[in-house]
Amino acid sequence: EDRIQQLESIGFQWVIEQRNNQTWDAMFETLKQYKAEYGNTDVPRRYADNPQLGSWVNTQRSGYKNFRAGKKQSMCQGMSEDRIQQLESIGFRWVIEKQN
Repeated sequence: EDRIQQLESIGFQWVIEQRNNQTWDAMFETLKQYKAEYGNTDVPRRYADNPQLGSWVNTQRSGYKNFRAGKKQSMCQGMSEDRIQQLESIGFRWVIEKQN
């Protein structure tokens, strides 16, 4: 834990930024296509047509929660203010009520 904090304090990047950004941008485009088809961004966690999208959307929600809670960057799944704004610009909901 101390070593992790030391590395993060000097700006060590756990994920290669460019590759991560390309993947994020591609998934964001896929989410926009989903919204165009279904009228919302509420992708089921276990979305049979594209399991990767369902997992990615869930990761965005958990990253947002950790980012807003002030947790260390490695817990935030690459979440940033810019990504939050991008997601909110297409009507992304951070919390989905569970249906009974």
